[in-house]
Amino acid sequence: MGSGKTTVGRELAKKLNLQFADSDELIEKSAKLSVREIFVEKGEPEFRRLESEALVAACDNTESMVMAVAGGAVVSDSNRALLLSHARCIVWLDAPTSTLVGRTGRAKHRPLLDGDPVGALNQMRTNRESFYQQIATHKISTQSLTVAQVVDTIIDQCQLTKIIGVSK
Repeated sequence: MGSGKTTVGRELAKKLNLQFADSDELIEKSAKLSVREIFVEKGEPEFRRLESEALVAACDNTESMVMAVAGGAVVSDSNRALLLSHARCIVWLDAPTSTLVGRTGRAKHRPLLDGDPVGALNQMRTNRESFYQQIATHKISTQSLTVAQVVDTIIDQCQLTKIIGVSK
């Protein structure tokens, strides 16, 4: 949370003239509830189930797209396998916890950060880092980069200009 997935993803899709999907937005659309409402009313297991469904639906799309996948999605073996089998490039956007806390603040739509954001983000990193390492084709530290710099780095590292013929 706070690494820049949605912001960078939108800009990358725009620059490459591709569709953009955000897994949290897909979940909210299908559930007709906000992420927070899902957590409060139905719990995290239901959110994770909806998350997996949203990823399957997005991966069934035959058009190329840029997708921002929520950080917790990688905890599921089936989600990791799905992403590995469908993604051309999987980029892990990372930043130190202090940067993530600064970016997320007390955002009301982030229920996992209620109470102790620093502790929650550190615990998430501990729980998820090995999964990110398993599936990421590239890792980019976003701490000192602008959104445009992150987008350009992704395009360069994933060789997207060669794959889809878009010039920078």
